[in-house]
Amino acid sequence: MKLKNKVAIVTGASKGIGKAIAIRFAREGASVVLASRSLNALEDIVQEIKKSGGEAMAVSVDIRKVESINDLVKKTVDRYGRLDLLVNNAGITMGGPSEDISPENWRAALETDLFGVFFASQAAARVMIPQGGGNIINISSVNGILAAPKRAAYCASKAAVNELTKVLAIEWADRKIRVNAIAPGYVRTELVQDVIDKGAISLEAIIKRTPQGRIGEVEDIAGLAVYMAGDESSYMTGSIVNIDGGWLAYGYL
Repeated sequence: MKLKNKVAIVTGASKGIGKAIAIRFAREGASVVLASRSLNALEDIVQEIKKSGGEAMAVSVDIRKVESINDLVKKTVDRYGRLDLLVNNAGITMGGPSEDISPENWRAALETDLFGVFFASQAAARVMIPQGGGNIINISSVNGILAAPKRAAYCASKAAVNELTKVLAIEWADRKIRVNAIAPGYVRTELVQDVIDKGAISLEAIIKRTPQGRIGEVEDIAGLAVYMAGDESSYMTGSIVNIDGGWLAYGYL
């Protein structure tokens, strides 16, 4: 087991990439705290993990509120005595013409996708520094590297997450905290399916545009997260790792 005796928090763990990472971490021996606004959905996943012999608990969190984030970290330490891994996965997408984005929607996107990442990382670091180190993995996006129309808030927040990842990595390296980001391409999640259903993107066009000729699966991302969370990647920090079936490498439409 690659994560035996580790304690991990995964935000946005009720579905999609976050759920897959939480289940995979538990399978690799970590005690996992699943965090989301949807507590009922989390409890079902916790039971699934425990039936498979893993250890997990669910905590409701509003990632846009510092006091809620601090409560999440406190409950984790109260239960397990430490915090080794944080996966900042919680996020929302905000599509539409830039001239029509309301202040409320802009704020909601940035507060969830950027504000939450920073303050969760800060709260985690305040535990990790005195205990002698830890590991933070931010879930970014290829849209933090390559722009897309009608995705201003999402692209801006994910680009900021990439730079934040680098800042925290170099700032906390001497505290033995590693900070990296995963930048997925299009992955088969509820979030992506919602965008497809709304007609904002075409699944056929995505597959055609992707050199591997398929959309990503959540297990693709979970596998990379396990590697980044484990000792095999001990010399990796400040890295933004895209996993996109060749999307960014391909220079043509």
